[in-house]
Amino acid sequence: MDIEVTHRRRRPLSGVELLGPATRRLISLDRWTDAYPATPEHAKELDVLLMFADTLGCLPIFVPKLESRNAQRDEALEELRVAYWLHHSGFPIVEWEPPGLNGKVGEYLIGSPDNANIFVEVNSPGWEGVLSDEKRRAGRTKQPKYINLEGGAFGNWQPLQRCIASEHTYPKFAPNQPNLLVVADDLHVSLLDSPDHVEIALYADHAMYGEMGYFTSPRFENLGGLAIFRAAQFFGGHGVEYEFTIFDNPFALPSTKLPDSILKFKTLARGMVRGTAVTRWEERWTKR
Repeated sequence: MDIEVTHRRRRPLSGVELLGPATRRLISLDRWTDAYPATPEHAKELDVLLMFADTLGCLPIFVPKLESRNAQRDEALEELRVAYWLHHSGFPIVEWEPPGLNGKVGEYLIGSPDNANIFVEVNSPGWEGVLSDEKRRAGRTKQPKYINLEGGAFGNWQPLQRCIASEHTYPKFAPNQPNLLVVADDLHVSLLDSPDHVEIALYADHAMYGEMGYFTSPRFENLGGLAIFRAAQFFGGHGVEYEFTIFDNPFALPSTKLPDSILKFKTLARGMVRGTAVTRWEERWTKR
């Protein structure tokens, strides 16, 4: 008899179905409610970051954060990404959760070729934080980040200045060591795509936008500089790429200024995370 053979087309893999072996072995995903990781590249990146944390002995710090709800997980991911970038750029992690001022702690202390350790704090301002009270009451925070045809003016200097001046941030920075604040934002328009707004926030010599730039006086002299970080998949790319650039504070105290070696990042740097590229076979498999 004749037999008709049919092949049922599988739906594309998504979310936890994409996760790699390290992720499945090291963390529980029970509290995640979104589609992360949305791509095979980001699934591979998560494995890379977990193996990095395991190698450096800081998994006990990050596993509870990564196993938390989506927002706290995303903050922990940014902390790990920045650590990975710095560590592999010649600025090794020498201490996790170093003590700062006022009983607060930072993300990590990094070494440098100048033999100066740098205290690093990472902040991740999100698009939800810039919503009006009216939009919050209307439930906008429970909707997707991007909605068709939604637009309007934006002022990214405001969330950036809030990051610096926050009672949870600036009071950490001691006056006797170099201090760096890294901002890995999730705003509607990335800070790296709105560099003029960063310049306004830090260096504006007028108050037309609400305040003078925060790096135009000794007001924030304990902060040696600010960095902008982004992890992304760019069109036509082959894996997850990291971008990083630094803005130094000319009014920082001599003791809190950033060492010359890290100021090379005043020029935007970009690099792909090793091991996150997806082969053609893997791409075909996840799309079957």
